[in-house]
Amino acid sequence: MSAAHAVIVQGAIDLLADPAHRYGILEELVIPELRALPGYRNSLWLTDGATTGTCIVVFDDAEHARAGFEVLTRDGGPPTLAAGIHEVEAEDPTPGP
Repeated sequence: MSAAHAVIVQGAIDLLADPAHRYGILEELVIPELRALPGYRNSLWLTDGATTGTCIVVFDDAEHARAGFEVLTRDGGPPTLAAGIHEVEAEDPTPGP
């Protein structure tokens, strides 16, 4: 069985951009496009509150993660600061208390 893989991308956030607009693009365009890809499991979207956003998108295998990587790093999006595909070594699916 193939191991799950995560795409991790750090991107520059435009400090002058409206956060509601940025969130709308994620909710209406980016996340639905990723959800439609084969093997999509889940995603987490983070911000440092200043200039950097980070997303972690988990897929069921490396091939599907490569397709997600292409979506997340294509031209037209925010400038990519760092990006890579990582094998998921362990997951804790247990909800917190």
